[in-house]
Amino acid sequence: MSFKYTGRYPDTFMEAVGNYGFLATCRTRLRDVFLLMRRIYLVKVWKMDIHPYTLISLKATLDRTYPQGIHIDEGSAVSFGAVILSHDHTVGKHTDTHIGKFCQIGARSFIMPGVRVGDHSIVAAGAIVTKDVPERSIVAGNPARVIRSNIMTTNWGKLVDRGDTDSKE
Repeated sequence: MSFKYTGRYPDTFMEAVGNYGFLATCRTRLRDVFLLMRRIYLVKVWKMDIHPYTLISLKATLDRTYPQGIHIDEGSAVSFGAVILSHDHTVGKHTDTHIGKFCQIGARSFIMPGVRVGDHSIVAAGAIVTKDVPERSIVAGNPARVIRSNIMTTNWGKLVDRGDTDSKE
């Protein structure tokens, strides 16, 4: 399956200016150029495995000690302040960290080295993920625990089907 970019905006620049204003349109489209340049920099210079169809905040931190260990699949989003690690100096290990397809990594969350976040999963804001996250689940807390399962997400981890609650109430 090959990826074909069909354009992010359904309207032309002038239509967007008419609908949202000149400054808002320029700011949004200029931000997208910066995001694209950053992704290209991370992939070409640091050799990270980041799918072209991802959103990574300009304020997200991706580990550059072992950059080849960062893998982010299609349709995933990494929010501001999130940290994705692929090394641990205390035990001297460099390992691969995987973010699956259509995942959302919440603001200021930490993904520890060697963790695999399953497809269609959501990591809540501020979560510290120390173990693998099952597919189609939401994790939260420190350390992160599954709070909901059997969910379904779409582009950039947007929740479509809420699934079942796993908490014992």
